[in-house]
Amino acid sequence: MFAVLNIADKVILTDLGLRVRSFLLFIGLQTLLTAVVISIVNPFPSADAGVYVRGLAVGVMWGIGAPLVMQALSREEVSRVAPISQSYPLLVVILAVVFLGESLTLLESVAAALAIGGALLAAVRRSAGGGLQMSRVLGYLVVAVVIVAVAQVLLKTVTDDLSFWHAFGLRGAGMAAVLIPMNLRPAFARDLARCATSPKLLVALAVDAGAATIALVLVTFAIATGPVSLVSAVAGTTPLIVFVLSALLAWKTALLVDETLEARVIAQKLVAAGMVVSGLMLIALT
Repeated sequence: MFAVLNIADKVILTDLGLRVRSFLLFIGLQTLLTAVVISIVNPFPSADAGVYVRGLAVGVMWGIGAPLVMQALSREEVSRVAPISQSYPLLVVILAVVFLGESLTLLESVAAALAIGGALLAAVRRSAGGGLQMSRVLGYLVVAVVIVAVAQVLLKTVTDDLSFWHAFGLRGAGMAAVLIPMNLRPAFARDLARCATSPKLLVALAVDAGAATIALVLVTFAIATGPVSLVSAVAGTTPLIVFVLSALLAWKTALLVDETLEARVIAQKLVAAGMVVSGLMLIALT
């Protein structure tokens, strides 16, 4: 589902021409609606105020990270963005080594090297002069990865005290609190109004909203009922799925026109995605 979500985001931002901030306004409205529906259908229970603060903080962090990811998606190939954006479990390992004095086993060191190498390989491309260069916009993803990593860990502490539905609702409320005030402008609202006259955009937004809701519900449920590491391992397979789907769409349809289909570039992306997935699964499952 995360792979479908990444590709739907990319199609909306580039092929269908919706501006980044208009799309962020849509996401904010969507997450607010989700929080309201959950609060009506399944009212929030009495709990320590700190739990609710942490739940809202998770959403705020996602609300801060979302614009960074969308900026990268709007300017870069989705098959390059996915290996980097999905590498956040690696951050937990690095933080533990740097700040907690933990040491890595040989297998964990290999896993970290694979994930870092894959992310770097996905980010570089050959310049016109024949050298290697890295897009500046991919630096946004580094910040987003840090924020999402902290948010995922914090989410686990919320689901220890609240149901996954309530944690999901708080996350939606926190995202809305960031994205709606930031992007509620007449020009962006008019952009969204185009959905009424653009069937393609309407369908794309519906697919995106459905994929986002299903994916995040499943991840929140998995975190609530199982270890975060295992959830990260499963979610870490996203780059490979994105690579396959984006290549097929660029090859067989008029979508994702900025995806490069040269054999050399395809091989680079495949190796990068495979390295990141292998590294993340090793880290999460050891």
